[in-house]
Amino acid sequence: MPHNPGPGGGIPGARALLSDAVGQTSLQHQLTGAAINLARIDAHLTDTPRARTRTSRFAALRPADQVGGAKQQGPN
Repeated sequence: MPHNPGPGGGIPGARALLSDAVGQTSLQHQLTGAAINLARIDAHLTDTPRARTRTSRFAALRPADQVGGAKQQGPN
């Protein structure tokens, strides 16, 4: 049965290369998160309205008289 060396196995320096790539990915994720947070802070401070999310197919089936969370009143 042949031995599978795994990621970076058999290539000199490949493990160090993989660990460097993981660090770069983490840095990229942190910078992306910071940029998104700055955009959200700017939108909050300038009172920019948020875009409406799409209506799901299930929510689209709701009757028109119940749109907006209003419930239909039954007989008392």
